[in-house]
Amino acid sequence: MEKRLELMVGSLLHDIGKIIYRCNDPHFSRGTHSKLGWEYLSQFSEFKRPMIKECIKYHHYKELSQAHIASDSPAYITYIADNIASGADRRDEIEEGDDTQIARESGFSFDKYVPLSSVFNVVNEDSEHVIHGMYPFGTLERLQYPSLESKSYTPGDYAGLKTDMDFDLAHQLHLQADQFGSLLLWTESLWSYIPSSTNKKQLVDISLYDHSRLTCALAIVIQDWLIENKVIDYKKELFSPYDQTKAFYDKEAFLLTSMDLSGVQDFIYNISGAQALKSLRARSFYLEILLESVVDELLGRLGLSRANLLYTGGGHAYLILANTQKTREIIDQMESEIRKWCLTEFKTDIALMMAYQPCSGNDLMNTNGTYRKIWQQVSGKLSDKKAHRYTLEELLYLNETHSHGERECRECLRSDTDLNDEDLCPMCAGLIRISSGLRDKEFFVVAKEGTVSLPFEKKLSVTSREGAEKCLKNMDNLTIYSKNHPYTGQEIATNLWMCDYDQASRHSETREEGIASYAKRSQGIKRLGVLRADVDNLGAAFIKGIPDHYNSLSRTATLSRNLSMFFKFELNHLLAGSKVTCIYAGGDDLFMIGAWDDITVKALEIRKAFADFTLGKLSLSAGIGLYPPKYPVARMASEVGKLEDQAKTGEKDQITLWLKEKTYDWNVVEEDILGEKLQLIQQAFTSTSEHGKSFIYKIIELLRGLNTGEQINVARLAYLLARSEIADSYSPPLFTWAQDPVQRERLVTALEYYVYEIREGY
Repeated sequence: MEKRLELMVGSLLHDIGKIIYRCNDPHFSRGTHSKLGWEYLSQFSEFKRPMIKECIKYHHYKELSQAHIASDSPAYITYIADNIASGADRRDEIEEGDDTQIARESGFSFDKYVPLSSVFNVVNEDSEHVIHGMYPFGTLERLQYPSLESKSYTPGDYAGLKTDMDFDLAHQLHLQADQFGSLLLWTESLWSYIPSSTNKKQLVDISLYDHSRLTCALAIVIQDWLIENKVIDYKKELFSPYDQTKAFYDKEAFLLTSMDLSGVQDFIYNISGAQALKSLRARSFYLEILLESVVDELLGRLGLSRANLLYTGGGHAYLILANTQKTREIIDQMESEIRKWCLTEFKTDIALMMAYQPCSGNDLMNTNGTYRKIWQQVSGKLSDKKAHRYTLEELLYLNETHSHGERECRECLRSDTDLNDEDLCPMCAGLIRISSGLRDKEFFVVAKEGTVSLPFEKKLSVTSREGAEKCLKNMDNLTIYSKNHPYTGQEIATNLWMCDYDQASRHSETREEGIASYAKRSQGIKRLGVLRADVDNLGAAFIKGIPDHYNSLSRTATLSRNLSMFFKFELNHLLAGSKVTCIYAGGDDLFMIGAWDDITVKALEIRKAFADFTLGKLSLSAGIGLYPPKYPVARMASEVGKLEDQAKTGEKDQITLWLKEKTYDWNVVEEDILGEKLQLIQQAFTSTSEHGKSFIYKIIELLRGLNTGEQINVARLAYLLARSEIADSYSPPLFTWAQDPVQRERLVTALEYYVYEIREGY
């Protein structure tokens, strides 16, 4: 176990010397980043271990070929993992920091202060309009946006980073198996905006964190494969002669593994009781934790870390595992256990499927153009499982299930389970109990004891930091997650980034009523705004959006993490101050409820931020509906889902307001309907008190008549405006817009929006 941990740590920190090299610290000798990395890390007694030394000091071909180390040294594994994570066999490449004559004449061009570029530069690449967005230097306190302005990092930037690292390595981080997750979180927080490679002849869009994490994941997977295949001479199998290295790249040592949670939307939205609005967020959160706990159970059984988790979000997860009999048997066994649990707990409402595809190092590096194929293969296997969801045995079990009586759960309407005195099934009762804790507490405990059922005979509870520490003392075999606050320490599986923004819960006067309180207002229609939005063509962006010559596992992992961080992390900042509750924000979609006008404004802001973040390479489509607070949640979700679908027709990148007919380009809504037209309407009708809502309704009626061919309405509108008290400067634009079909329809929408702003009641 000790050797395994040292391989994990050594492969994760193998490139730590790049930071030392780039900060020009005079206390360190000159040399390659491999040499500097060990010179730096060996200062910290906790990490001064021989196996870690070899992983860091000898992970490049030149040093490894000259090293006097054992044939089973983990350095050979780290070397191969580093190459695969980089997307190329770098045997002939010069190492950053190599100042020899050969290096200077090699043609490699390193710039130690080159900034990290955005992975979105190459997504849906247009050779005629090449974009080169770069990130400012920083840590993961806020999500950074790429800029087209030229940037350069400085020695001072790296020196400041090194100072932070010095303290943490000396006082905060420990070489213990149960604290490896903390080390992984540490690299994420500090290295997410540090370039892995500074070779200007290559793309500089993979962060040191993403590369290091993937190298660690691949290294431990390779070790598992070597163990099962009874390989003890790593040098011979992986390194020397070089033909052995090439042969290993062709071996299917890896499993690209996928999970899919079906029934997510129905579970969240198909509730109808008095607590429906209050429990929405709890139901969404529960499914997130359900998938995360399954991922951690699988990783735990395999003895792996979260470095092997490529992506989780939106009911999906992808992992890179070892192609061994042990791994396949554990996956199959776990899937069987989860299927039985889902059938018992949810019947057919929720199902979790797993699939895996063997692949080689060359596949992952896309050496032969096969990278897309392995993703398509695992996706196809998952689709086949979803199409044939149940076995004969499971169908017989479902048919034998009987109703427990005429009573239904007042929230989810299930009648096939026991109900408590409040007519709630165990699941709904538990979710309602934890709903308030979700907004106030930042630790989640998965253990034998708890509030809400999870797979593998475990339960979920929500607690404070003090409560989490108490659980650690009094419970065995538990997992603790933190929410939006990375912590270091024993048993913290990971920090879960999640958009948990909920303005109603932040004030005592609205906390009890929750989401429904957004409909209360002194002026304007008393309705809730409901938003559903989704990234357009995301699947195609992953499969075809990155050009073949750039496609690699590192780039896919980087793209996934960036999208996930936007929706789960950045959204909290974008929503700040608005009367909105985020119900769900996954890897590519979101569902929010709030004050109808705040929802509209924030939808526009989110779309603009997303366009800036992705350099315009990806787009969003959205639907917004307006509803009274007592309207059934399931119908809200369904109807707004249809509006979202309408926005995805044609060119996509659109928003549908209220009705299917009102589908517009985002810029049309922002600049024209809610910009020029609404502003003129507001000025026109606030300039006089002589005309109320009935006058506006008359204008809308005439405009709608024009849409149906009633041309006489042109004259009627001209007469109405001429006789009105509206200032002369406002009438001509209104009349001009009325005569053009496109402008007229937009004018109607702007007038309707204004009516909603001034109307009283529901």
